[in-house]
Amino acid sequence: MFFPADQPTVVDSLLEQYHPLAEALSSIIEWPGKTLNLLPGADLCHALAQGQIARVEGGIIHVNWKERTAFILQKGDFITHFNDYDEQALSYIVEESASVACINSDALNTQLASDQHALQQWHNLLLMQSAIFSNAYGASVKQGIRPAAGFQRYVAGDTIIKEGEPAEHVFTLLKGAATASVRSVPLGAINEGEIFGALAAITGEIRNATVKAQSNCTVMAVPKEQFLDLIKSQPETCLQMIQTMAYQITTLNNMVSSRVESTL
Repeated sequence: MFFPADQPTVVDSLLEQYHPLAEALSSIIEWPGKTLNLLPGADLCHALAQGQIARVEGGIIHVNWKERTAFILQKGDFITHFNDYDEQALSYIVEESASVACINSDALNTQLASDQHALQQWHNLLLMQSAIFSNAYGASVKQGIRPAAGFQRYVAGDTIIKEGEPAEHVFTLLKGAATASVRSVPLGAINEGEIFGALAAITGEIRNATVKAQSNCTVMAVPKEQFLDLIKSQPETCLQMIQTMAYQITTLNNMVSSRVESTL
């Protein structure tokens, strides 16, 4: 078993313990000998009967949540997710020709009940799976990221950011109005809800523009490191930033066009 995305080292460490545990348990279980051979594109959900437990004998199986691959199963991995098809949200899609060995859950329980060592190994395997998925989920969940934002207030004429200075924060104008300029040449207005100061934070360069409060303003300041984490985890923040930049570029283009026309 492995995951398509990067995972913390604790998940890799747990997987290193999981694979030999699964192999040892598989050698203890007496498999009935029934093997399913699956073609690429097949969904294992439709091949197993309810109550069956399977072990991957060969090939690769992608476990998908809707259109996204959650994790990938390989030789030696157990599949124990088939109690109720009506509530089965995951699909088990065969990536290349694969084969799985099957056993009925009642038959497995009978074997485990007569072998305390095997029963303990099975419990350890399930606990290991739970630890792996819990840590993988915790590392991949995005909605929980909350930046340590600070709120700052400025009066008309105050400088919010100054060109030439390092970019330590990214700002969102919550209330009021502000203007941006380069070398005292006006670039345009910054309106409520717009993100500014992001470009220098992303590139690591110094500020290339100055922003001053045009009226009494309230801004939210997010440390640049947390802002970068935020745009990686929450696409809507990235989209909002792109929309703001697109608006600013359009405004600047209109200003340049007007100045060119005035000189003709």
